[in-house]
Amino acid sequence: MFAFSRFLLYYTEVARQGSFRKASDVLHVAASSIDRQILRVEKELGMPLFERNPNGLRLTAAGELLLHAADNWKKDFHRVCEQLDDLRGLRRGHVRIATIDAVNRHFFSAMLREVHSEYPNISFTLTTMPNIDIQQALLSGEADFGILLNPQSSKELQVRAFVEVNLGIVVRADHPLAGKQGIRFNQCLDYPFIIPSAPLMLSGPVEALLNVNKGLIKEAAVSNNIHMIRSLVKEGIGIGILCWLDIMDEVENGELVFIPLTDPQLREFTLALCITPARQLSLAASMLLKRLEILFSQIQPGQ
Repeated sequence: MFAFSRFLLYYTEVARQGSFRKASDVLHVAASSIDRQILRVEKELGMPLFERNPNGLRLTAAGELLLHAADNWKKDFHRVCEQLDDLRGLRRGHVRIATIDAVNRHFFSAMLREVHSEYPNISFTLTTMPNIDIQQALLSGEADFGILLNPQSSKELQVRAFVEVNLGIVVRADHPLAGKQGIRFNQCLDYPFIIPSAPLMLSGPVEALLNVNKGLIKEAAVSNNIHMIRSLVKEGIGIGILCWLDIMDEVENGELVFIPLTDPQLREFTLALCITPARQLSLAASMLLKRLEILFSQIQPGQ
């Protein structure tokens, strides 16, 4: 215990009992030790805290002022000690994270593995939900923070970290297009497509590309499921149009190749780590958030 907190303990008990002896009995500390502590502080302050009368001790005006402040200091000190305990072990840490399905891939589990190795006593609730529902989950307290695409500008949502990810053509490693570093959509028209459809977010920009090239598209399949599109591409049924997030694991292990689309009308997607500033994060959530901010800055999207 800090020396100052020990003085506060002695001082408040003496003020309560009105006697060094009675305070000594309660605290199981020698009365002379308590008296020395208080005399030392009185000397530093240059004024007495107690009137020492034959019938006992009585607080001076300075003593009354200090007693009031001491009550507040004790509460603050207790709260700080709890926070220091949390910093040492984060014993009760639990964090709720809402994510879109696209990030539930190797890179996100690798992020959580790093966090878990640093803070092994933090547990997680990981909930996958549609992009549009994540902001509501933050506002309602269902999630501490969320990872979503293209967050809408709002006072209720604060972006803490983000990375830009692009749209591209996805092919098997043995496909004729696999060696290209970038490609325009109209350079792919000789091959059948697996077309993503609503409610997938990328269906909007893909629809715009299809409209520009209407009548020229060879449509092998249409699907609103990312997992199905990946599977169909792997089977060689057609080439896909996906976001880098959707196939990063397959690119890493050599199953698929991602070729960024360079059409000027296409905009990148923003993958964002968000909170709502209206809610106070727990210490565990705050520390995890800071760690994820650092890890977000290290993401290298496929170019």
